[in-house]
Amino acid sequence: MDYDFKVRTANERAKVEDLFEYEGCKVGLGTYGHVYKARRKDGSDPKDYALKQIVGTGISMSACREIALLRELKHPNVISLQRVFLSHTDRKVFLLFDYAEHDLWHIIKFHRAAKANKKPVMVPKGMVKSLLYQILDGIHYLHSNWVLHRDL
Repeated sequence: MDYDFKVRTANERAKVEDLFEYEGCKVGLGTYGHVYKARRKDGSDPKDYALKQIVGTGISMSACREIALLRELKHPNVISLQRVFLSHTDRKVFLLFDYAEHDLWHIIKFHRAAKANKKPVMVPKGMVKSLLYQILDGIHYLHSNWVLHRDL
């Protein structure tokens, strides 16, 4: 490969650290790496994003397959992959997803904590119905596209 072309494309490639602020905003650990809450530096988009940094250098074939699959999935009850950032200098991979403020685990955890404090906080039936509908609708979409899932 032409070395000048390689340098030129590396300089033209968008860098995640130039576009998004995410340092110190770690929100969790995913299957392949750390997840940060990110926001555009220029303020052009007030939305929050989830930025997953793949642990290690490079990327496995299974991670490549998952990224290719995630790019194809489009459904309101499935978190969307917005963009992939590759850093050739330090061989890091970043995945930019839509950010979900709450997930099922945090909702359950909230109600368990309330129960532990002797304050019976029941999940409203309407919320249970809504959550179940959203989960089952997303699972139906995935299964109808022959996709198995881990995270709900």
